[in-house]
Amino acid sequence: MDRRTMLKGALMAGVAAAVVAHSAAALAATPPDQLVIGLDMSSMRGLDPHELNQLEAAEVVANLYERLIVLPADNLADPQPGLAESWTISEDSLTFTFKIRSGVTFHSGNPLTAKDVEWSLRRLVKRGLAPAVDLKQWGFTPENVDGLITATDDTTLVLQTPELWNANLILYALASFSTSIVDSVFLADKDKDGDMGGEFLQTSDAGSGPYSLRTWRANDLLIAEAFDGYWQGAPAMKRVLLRHLPESSGQRLQIEAGDIDIASRLSSTDLASLDNGDVATVQRTPGFGFYYLALNQKNEILAKPQVREAFRYLIDYEGLANGVMKYYGNLQQTIVPAGLVGAIDNNPYKLDIAKAKELLAEAGHADGFSLTYYASPATPEAEVAQSLQANAAEAGITLDLQIGDHIGKFRGREFEVFSARSGDRLPDPHAVLQSYATNADNSDEAQLTGINAWRTAWDVPAEIQEQVIAAAHEPDQAKREAIYTSINEAYLAASPALITSFQRTDAKAIRNNVQGYVGHSTWLTRWDTVTKS
Repeated sequence: MDRRTMLKGALMAGVAAAVVAHSAAALAATPPDQLVIGLDMSSMRGLDPHELNQLEAAEVVANLYERLIVLPADNLADPQPGLAESWTISEDSLTFTFKIRSGVTFHSGNPLTAKDVEWSLRRLVKRGLAPAVDLKQWGFTPENVDGLITATDDTTLVLQTPELWNANLILYALASFSTSIVDSVFLADKDKDGDMGGEFLQTSDAGSGPYSLRTWRANDLLIAEAFDGYWQGAPAMKRVLLRHLPESSGQRLQIEAGDIDIASRLSSTDLASLDNGDVATVQRTPGFGFYYLALNQKNEILAKPQVREAFRYLIDYEGLANGVMKYYGNLQQTIVPAGLVGAIDNNPYKLDIAKAKELLAEAGHADGFSLTYYASPATPEAEVAQSLQANAAEAGITLDLQIGDHIGKFRGREFEVFSARSGDRLPDPHAVLQSYATNADNSDEAQLTGINAWRTAWDVPAEIQEQVIAAAHEPDQAKREAIYTSINEAYLAASPALITSFQRTDAKAIRNNVQGYVGHSTWLTRWDTVTKS
């Protein structure tokens, strides 16, 4: 028996320890019924769908759990039946009635009913963690959710919104990973100090998706096994392995050798080396977030509009587009993501050190100043930060660049300059605009979860905020498009504290013998569509 057959036999026997014990070399030529993904798992802090907020963990959850609505990867604007086989919307657009699919079972063997849907959606709101924004933004609160989301019988769920919103916004929210349906019966005895099973779900699953979680060790290995009782049929890939490979060069070497099937977050250099198509193809999935630069308005220097405007002239848009951002973003300086209603093609800024100096002088800072700059160590964020640091120095601004995981400082308003990328999930402009262009309460005490404008202490102009809310309430798509076009122009003119430069794309290298791995813009890439030739 050759080594490949021996390895396949060990994996098919379900001996997770044997998988770990084998060296990377032993995983060469991955078995035809298993998918091996290399990625940096350092951001994966847990797998509770109602708590996590990272792309990598979301893809896992997308396959362990299911949701009421499905958004096809090739037509995100067309909600399709998922666990809800059908639904109706009342004439006043305030009440959504879902017919829950019969015959679906959880991995535990428990039947999935409308009671599980009711408990799951209420749990999301009551836990109130970052993903809860997908329901809380429509007016659901821990105090009212029990009366607004109810199962009237085992196959019927009624959801009432406290006020009128564009109906698609509600349906899109119910397709997000955050609204995944969990097994309420199985979790009934897993509560710890009122966490509704939260600690248990960090490293276990209670879903009904095509895969169940076999094991997960942080920054090491995750193994998911095909669920034979899946209502749409057992997947072709009997097992999916995620391996922690934080270095881009290591992932590139292993995908070239056949040790892994998919490589994630490679550097632009490594992606370019694979882009000839000999071994793999590079898949670029458009996202609805941005690479952004945040300027804290609590800082009296950054609070000056001329200084904020100066920073827009310190970004090397063209150089980045032709270099590190080639695979990871598309140039965009307006705020409505391309591909969505109301998007416009208008990029008026370019690298101009002289113009930046002129603006700084107008603000009374001709001699420059010094600030601390926090940035992510990941590709391409670190390279973008280094580019900005160099350009700022030419304009007289000293940026003390601190590379590392500083997202906590951003969320707590404890920074001066910060840059990262956002990953808004709803395929609608409101998802981005609510975060970047509304700030209902600019006080420190407000603690507005998920609102980047609040994190920068930016008191967004009332005109912009009013338009964002009006568009979300507007049922007519043509009218919404006109509002979003207006918001684009107003945001550009406002010298915002959140500067967008590139709309994010997520790039992965996929070996040529892998078919059906289709990147999803809302982080819901499925594994049960994958086959190998």
